Amino acid sequence: MPASPATLRLTCPRCRTLRMFVAIDNVVTFRCSACEWYYTLSPVAPTGTSNAALAVGGTAIGVASGGASFTSGMLLLLGTGVLSEVVTVNGSATATSIPITAAVRAHGSGMTFGQLAIAPRDSGIGVGGAVIPAPSWGY
Repeated sequence: MPASPATLRLTCPRCRTLRMFVAIDNVVTFRCSACEWYYTLSPVAPTGTSNAALAVGGTAIGVASGGASFTSGMLLLLGTGVLSEVVTVNGSATATSIPITAAVRAHGSGMTFGQLAIAPRDSGIGVGGAVIPAPSWGY
């Protein structure tokens, strides 16, 4: 049985409201459920690698070092593909532990993560390469 695509809840840059994003290629491309624009999700600095497994419901990422560079309120992209998820740092991180909102999926030791970057997949959509904004009346 094929794995079901990852679904994430994020604030869409175009809709400017919380929406469901469905994985299109099971790697980095996601589509907003409302405006249907495609976005690429990627981890940007600071990044890290876990040194312990993170269970479903787990609320801290264990790291060997560098955990203090993650600040409260920062959105983190955990893992890749169908195992990816977005969590929020919800406290003061230490050098070896990053407190997060409860994980929805289990992740093994060695999981990569980083601050969430979300960018439109396509460029040059409008005339002269301008990105077409959401209509003033919304969706």
